[in-house]
Amino acid sequence: MKQSGLGGGPQTLRLMNCAAVLRAIRGQGSARARELMRATGLSRPTVTAAVDQLIEDGWVEEAQTADHDLPRMGRPARVLRFRANARYVVGVDVGPNRVQCSAADLNGRIVAETRLTVSDQSDPEALLELVTTGIRDVMARVPIPEGRLAALGVGTPGVVDARRGLVVRAPSLPGWDGLDLGERLGRHVDCHVHVENDVNLAVMAEQWSGVGSAADSLVLVQWGARVGGAVLVHGRLHQGAHGAAGEIGFVELAEEPAAATPDGLGPLESRVGTSWILRRARDLSSGGYADVGEVLHAAGTGDATALRAVDEACAHLARGLAPFLAAVDPEIVVLGGGITRAGDVVLDSVSRHLARRTLVAPILRLSTLADDAVTLGALRLALADAERRLLDTYAPSYSTTAAEEIARGTLP
Repeated sequence: MKQSGLGGGPQTLRLMNCAAVLRAIRGQGSARARELMRATGLSRPTVTAAVDQLIEDGWVEEAQTADHDLPRMGRPARVLRFRANARYVVGVDVGPNRVQCSAADLNGRIVAETRLTVSDQSDPEALLELVTTGIRDVMARVPIPEGRLAALGVGTPGVVDARRGLVVRAPSLPGWDGLDLGERLGRHVDCHVHVENDVNLAVMAEQWSGVGSAADSLVLVQWGARVGGAVLVHGRLHQGAHGAAGEIGFVELAEEPAAATPDGLGPLESRVGTSWILRRARDLSSGGYADVGEVLHAAGTGDATALRAVDEACAHLARGLAPFLAAVDPEIVVLGGGITRAGDVVLDSVSRHLARRTLVAPILRLSTLADDAVTLGALRLALADAERRLLDTYAPSYSTTAAEEIARGTLP
């Protein structure tokens, strides 16, 4: 390793060597010393010293190999692997109707999940208590001892100041406007807490493990009772100057702005959300559908009335979405949320209506992450922070937050 120009003396160099070796082990899954030497450019004694330190600190362990019973000449080479269960992260999806929590090890493997129903969304303190209950429950399922939770990621509807963990405005969660959610949850966990808009987290999940993983520019439309959007440009999350980028549910379709709805729905989502689809289908059929799930399933199987209601909603969506797409020009538009239960008929309808309103039509895909997108994105955010802080222990050169690192595309 080139040593000139580095301050702090031998101790700093030893820590930086540990960081380099740790990165190499994590990148390869498991590795022998000679593989670590090639990956880092360090000498065998330096690699050995770094490995010994990482084992002592609890981040690396010797792994069993498939050929460990075969006869060898001399001492067998050590195979090292990262101890993913040394710490854990938790991701939380806070919504008007449910709270979902997942715990994962530092390799991103989900080890526990819990879902809680929101009984009274009008009481912000009750909702906060439900969130903390979900966090405690999922930690107990692993279990995660005190001090071994590395980071907590939380997704919430509305405009979020991610740097401060502040919910600026949340129309669908009464009483959450101005809520310092990061600070409030930080009272219950001994780790860093990161709060982000739920759809922003969902688009992170789509890039991480969904249908948008190969796209450099991606728009996610999360379409359920509410409608929100999120944007990745050149692989980086675009949050906007005020954290409100992608709030397409509040696009106005009429010539004159409409008054705010009692439930906080924006003009566009009032005309395309699943509640509107259910009402429209019932109007067309004289009340023939039990719930929106039945409407969407019926549309997917070719029911003419359900198809008409869904198609009308798709036409409204295309009208509000087209100017947004013209500004971003993404490679792929992913449709997520409850609307995916209608299947390909939604893709076909949105595509047909967009073709009339866009100069270049993007590729449309249905999300495969179902209800887990926001929670997965929250885990992704927490894992990025845990990774950054772990490396910072050995090479303190990272000054930005995990959310900023993801937004800039500098963390995997």
